[in-house]
Amino acid sequence: MEMYTSALRLLTVLCFFFTSSAQGICHDDGGSHSNAAFSGQMDGSQHLHCCGNVSYEISGSSCCKGKITLGLSQLVADCCGSVAFNPLNEICCNGTIQTRFNSRAKCCGNVMYLTATHLCCGRKNIFERKENLSCCGNETYNITTQCCCNFPTLQVKSKNETCCPKPPFVNTALIGNNQQGSPPTSTLPKVSDLMCGDDPYNHQDHICCSGKRHKKASVLTMCCGQDAYTMSDDNMLCCNGNLHRDVPEQSECVGGVIYTPENTTCQMSVRPRLGEHCCGGQTFNPSTHICCNGHSHNKINGNFCCGSDVYDHHNQSLRCCSDRLYIQHSSGNAKCCGNLLLQHSNQTCCSSSTNAVIYDIKQNHSCCGHYYYNTSLWSCCAEHLKPTPKPDSPLALKPLMDLIPEMCNKTVFFGKVESVALLNDQRLVMLKVVWQVNVNSGNFTLDPWLLVSLDHCSSPATDNGMTYLWEKEHSGELTSLHTYKLLSHPVDLISDIHMFYSVCYQKKG
Repeated sequence: MEMYTSALRLLTVLCFFFTSSAQGICHDDGGSHSNAAFSGQMDGSQHLHCCGNVSYEISGSSCCKGKITLGLSQLVADCCGSVAFNPLNEICCNGTIQTRFNSRAKCCGNVMYLTATHLCCGRKNIFERKENLSCCGNETYNITTQCCCNFPTLQVKSKNETCCPKPPFVNTALIGNNQQGSPPTSTLPKVSDLMCGDDPYNHQDHICCSGKRHKKASVLTMCCGQDAYTMSDDNMLCCNGNLHRDVPEQSECVGGVIYTPENTTCQMSVRPRLGEHCCGGQTFNPSTHICCNGHSHNKINGNFCCGSDVYDHHNQSLRCCSDRLYIQHSSGNAKCCGNLLLQHSNQTCCSSSTNAVIYDIKQNHSCCGHYYYNTSLWSCCAEHLKPTPKPDSPLALKPLMDLIPEMCNKTVFFGKVESVALLNDQRLVMLKVVWQVNVNSGNFTLDPWLLVSLDHCSSPATDNGMTYLWEKEHSGELTSLHTYKLLSHPVDLISDIHMFYSVCYQKKG
């Protein structure tokens, strides 16, 4: 009984310590964060951030005005008041989240409209757009026969009225803003913990592109290298981190080259003793221990690293997701989504080479890189979203570890992209075969150079100089086109291929 009481006291002290520590990290400083969005990464935590005085993960949740929205990543969300929403498929009109009927829709009060076909006057009245028609307060007028008088109040008058200005009066504050619809979603206070280079910024008003801050033109503003652009603009194209303006419609970025329908032309301070190996600030014996990110572990506990931890890849209850080790409580079928573990059947993972985001499954939605889009509003072509819907269903790539051990029984190889060209709707990829493997057969042989044909829009983007895992499909001759399938995100030539080789051949043994 005495031992139980002592243990209970110790547990109480530990709980108080960790609770106090958490509150100290995510503290409420008298209300200055009450309306703040994401307010920086928590000290001592690799994955948690602060929302007011509560911690959360930006890869699976969002923070708006100090309140957390679960199930939607901060990486792809925008705020509508205190609730997060997906600006690709939804729009915030006067504090109400609505489902978009068109990718270019804007708000006029509580109602959506298209600027190409209608006018929004007075921020609440919608009129059909006609030639020579403009706004005058809450109504419209014909600019060729009428004028908008501003004295004593806004009124539509005949062109010959004395109040009509010469030259024609244009009130940009009343006309220009009204035609653009309602004001943008709620602007949040600046948060000093978010930095863009050396400058603080608020992610609701600005976007940080490779250390350069830009003001958001809309919720669809995206980065392209150090530049920012609006994704719904048909005349801008981001190609390998370079933003190209005034490009013809239907242009595509392929391997750093822009293709258009008319033009397809390319353009340690103490040295260890002899024989010793270092792991962090200590030495270790490689025959009995393994070094994981500067932490030494006994090989009895496993011989694979997951971040700073070690694990046994044969243990079905353990799963490594992007250097983050999980203990699976299910049957061992859980999948990785970046550094998160996807365990629910009603969720899906959208991933690109830069991000992985979990979404709740919705009808008629699909992945385009790490974005989850409504197929009736957008189309996905080589991991780029475009406003015009198409029936194409893009393929999704996976990290290499998510393909093991399934790929151990297939005919696969590692191929480096040397050059890419576009021919009609096909993407021709010249590959240099880096390493080929078929665990079950030693007769698998490929030429050192392969020309592979992919459907351009339904295949993920491929970058020159990057190495991917490919599968040789069984139909067709070895040298024919359309016989190879792209499987993985870009891989590391040393660590990833070694991991693949070790797991597959140990599995065979």
